[in-house]
Amino acid sequence: MRRRIYVFVLFVGLLSGRSLNAQSEQIVQMDTLNVRDVLYHLAGGGGNGLALIDEINGGVILIDSKLPGWGQAVEEVLAQVTDLPVTTIINSHYHPGHAGSNGEFEEVEQIIAHENTRESMLRTGSYREGASGLPTSTFRDRYTLLDDLDRVELYHFGRAHTDGDIVVVFPEKGVAYLGDLFPDKAVPAIDFEYGGSAKDFPATLAKIVSGIDGVTRVITGHGPFPTTYAGRGRRARGADRPWSGFMTWSDLAEYSDFIRELVAEAEEAFGTGQTVGETVAGLTIGDRYVDYDLAAAEAMVTVLFRELASQ
Repeated sequence: MRRRIYVFVLFVGLLSGRSLNAQSEQIVQMDTLNVRDVLYHLAGGGGNGLALIDEINGGVILIDSKLPGWGQAVEEVLAQVTDLPVTTIINSHYHPGHAGSNGEFEEVEQIIAHENTRESMLRTGSYREGASGLPTSTFRDRYTLLDDLDRVELYHFGRAHTDGDIVVVFPEKGVAYLGDLFPDKAVPAIDFEYGGSAKDFPATLAKIVSGIDGVTRVITGHGPFPTTYAGRGRRARGADRPWSGFMTWSDLAEYSDFIRELVAEAEEAFGTGQTVGETVAGLTIGDRYVDYDLAAAEAMVTVLFRELASQ
């Protein structure tokens, strides 16, 4: 059983973080992954996020901080369930939709990310050395914090969306957050300039699927999405997905197969001398994965061809 908390500005106003700026109203929606658990999903403001309330150490662990300017909205929604401040942030990668509000949480003591993510933040100029919001703890392959039911395990399996993508696993809860390694059932974006690789993406996903055990629920990097897309072809199979960011480990395995087959088909086209446009026009992957959004196929194939041409 899962408890869903909705935010209706004029009606309930419960478990919603709302802040105003000169341009727009910002609303963060929060729902639980398990009744009586302390792990919450946070929607809005960029990518999906998670918040783990760590009563023992007296703080909230925030997974991805959202776009710049969204820190107050996150704090307001968390205040509905705890009076503890955000003391730890984990960034799945460097993009602003996932790390943009790092510096807006005044009581943060530690920011954890892959070592390449920290370097990317410095390179883009989004954070300068010594500034609030820059990761204070980095790792290369694996990092662990907390114990027992609230244990958190961080993994880096290789290049994919960027060169610093990590998987955040809550092993005792059977939950994993994939960030933009699994943004949705769709062709992913590849940030080639910051280490992303269309060519390596299939191998990285395969390592994740084979290297992590015990996960039943997967949180994607983005969503919820409009029901006109999110429910297409899926609710007809009886799937229980109150918000489309929630997937299963089987969904991730299927996504891994999708990326592997997409890249293989495009590599074959490259080998026969086809252009990017001809390759995208001739893709058959959509016939096998009818629920998948192929809108970003041209961009991904362009990156792949660039990688293949440089070999």
